[in-house]
Formats: sequence, C-alpha cells, structure tokens
Amino acid sequence: MLSSLGESTCRQPKRAKARKRGDRFTWTYALWLLPLLAEVWLYWLAPRWDWGTIGLIIWLATLIAVAGSMCFNLALRRWRRVLSLLTAPLLLLFALHLLATAGMTPDSVRFALTRQAYLAEIERSDPPGSEPRLRTFVWDDTFRAKTYSTLVYNESDEIALPKGAQSAAWQQRLQKSCLENKKECVNLDPGPDEVVGVRKIGEHFYILDNSLPNAFP
Repeated sequence: MLSSLGESTCRQPKRAKARKRGDRFTWTYALWLLPLLAEVWLYWLAPRWDWGTIGLIIWLATLIAVAGSMCFNLALRRWRRVLSLLTAPLLLLFALHLLATAGMTPDSVRFALTRQAYLAEIERSDPPGSEPRLRTFVWDDTFRAKTYSTLVYNESDEIALPKGAQSAAWQQRLQKSCLENKKECVNLDPGPDEVVGVRKIGEHFYILDNSLPNAFP
C-alpha cells in the first residue's frame, strides 16, 4: 500500500511537469483561421461552386476546433495555450495588414495572375482606335441578380474623376456599354440605398464596388 501511495505521489509531479511543458505560447493557432480566408482569396478559381455553403462549413468546423481546444486547455490549466487561442485572430489580422501595406490583397493577387488574359480579350474584341477604349468585366457576382464588383478597363481614366467631371464622349461610350451588357453596367450615380466606390488596380484598370446592391429577392 505504501508503495502504491509512493508511486501515485511520484506520478502527480510528473503529470504537472508534462502539463507545464505542453503549456507554451504558440502562433500556430492563427493557421487554424486560414481556411476562413479561402472564400475571399480563392473563390474566383471556381466561381460556380457554392461558396456560401462552403464558407458556412469552414466556419462551423473552425468554431468547433477552436472551442474544443479552448475547453481542453482550460481543463488542463494551460493558460499560455488559452492566451494563444485568444490572440490568434489578432496575429492573423496583423499579418493581413502587413500584406495589404505591401500591396498584396486578394484583388491585387488575382489581378496580377489574370491581367494578361483581360488584356488579350480587350485586344481581340476591341482593337485600338481613335476613341479611348472602355470595357467591363464581372469581378464578383456572388449575387447573381446583379454584379456588385466590376473590373473596368478605361483607357481615358475618366472613371477616376469626380462624378460629373467625365466628358460627354465618355458618357456616350458608357451608355453604349450598358446597352450591350446591362449586368456589367458602370453606374457612378446609384440609388439612395447604394454606395459606389472606384479604386485603381492597374494601368487603366479599375474596380468599381457597389457595396449595397439591389440584388436581394
């Protein structure tokens, strides 16, 4: 009996030491959140996939994994591990901020990979002429009823001017473009429930964002 008590007493410090060795601050928990960014960074590779459902599954799986690990580490009193889980989103946001500061965003990476394809399409369908070319492409059409993010090739760069400062010739080309493709129509004067923004992403290339589109049924 004394021997059993002695063995039990020895095991307890060993278990405590094992818990202490396993309790360390680690940044690797931030990697668990990377799948949440998949829809933002990769959806355009397979636009026909149901990214809404995929995003929900990834979000639930991540939530279960983080909550399970949190409970496990709380039970073992691994406080540094718990702190790592709590600070993981901050580390990921900081890393994304550094990438954005360096000019690496989902849109910029996607454009760098697809720019030549867009230029080839423009040259094929609209060769250089006397008038500056104006061409639009779907950039993000998650809501199928209306494109709320459009890639615009504007050779005259008038789209970047303040609203109303564009020339009459530009307005005419815009109207013609809208008649040919209503879904990709560039509208700098939206309704009261919509907000439009224009940002440059490359030479003569812009992304027009319509942040509150009337795309809901």
